[in-house]
Amino acid sequence: MRKIMFGIILLCLLTACATQEKYDEKLQSFIGKPASALKSEFGKPSAKIILNGQDEVVTYTKADDVYVPSEYYIYNQGFEPNAEVIYGPFNGGYDWSPYAEMGYEVKYTCQTSFVIQKGIITGWARKGNDCVAY
Repeated sequence: MRKIMFGIILLCLLTACATQEKYDEKLQSFIGKPASALKSEFGKPSAKIILNGQDEVVTYTKADDVYVPSEYYIYNQGFEPNAEVIYGPFNGGYDWSPYAEMGYEVKYTCQTSFVIQKGIITGWARKGNDCVAY
């Protein structure tokens, strides 16, 4: 019985993961729909190019910069203990800080473009390392 429950839980976890394939399926579902469907899903586009006077390409860009700090922190040195430090350590500059510049920055991006012809979505393209859907 435990093996069956473990298998079911594992299957649920695997199907709940965000993947590029699921994002592609989501984008493909917009083909044949009116351009207004994009606004409800993605909001205002980041860029728009008008082709031959009526067709257009709209692009949505998502970018997140994440700084992963050092795992080594120390309490700022050179302070004199008082009520502010004891009861409010994050006031007056007396807070925790990285011991050294050992963190790193990670950038997550996704740029998705749609081709719209006569008001209907006819194609799409995507690029980036964060183009995923659940």
